[in-house]
Amino acid sequence: MAVRHLELQHRWGCHPVWDRDHDVELDPIVLDLPASVVERLASWASRWDLTFDIEHPERPKVEHFVLEELGRDGARLWRALLGLLDPQEWEIAYVHDDVIYRTVQDLPLEWRLG
Repeated sequence: MAVRHLELQHRWGCHPVWDRDHDVELDPIVLDLPASVVERLASWASRWDLTFDIEHPERPKVEHFVLEELGRDGARLWRALLGLLDPQEWEIAYVHDDVIYRTVQDLPLEWRLG
């Protein structure tokens, strides 16, 4: 069986997990993840959506530190997915601020520690 490629990233109004092989959003529930992780993913996406101002999409509605915290939270979720999904079946990347993280060592040091 070929390895499937997933990506964790926020896109406004969408599920945060993307099937990169088919370039579509993926409802995390189909990944047979624990309900608590599915809920955390949905909450993370909802928190991101609250940062967006449809009237001024170039300006976030929150301070920069809030966006950084969301990035760190996404890294935590990504690390959870790496531990929960079989690496022989899934290759999972994390995208934040147009940076693609493929290994935990690629993350900023402060995100690896927490």
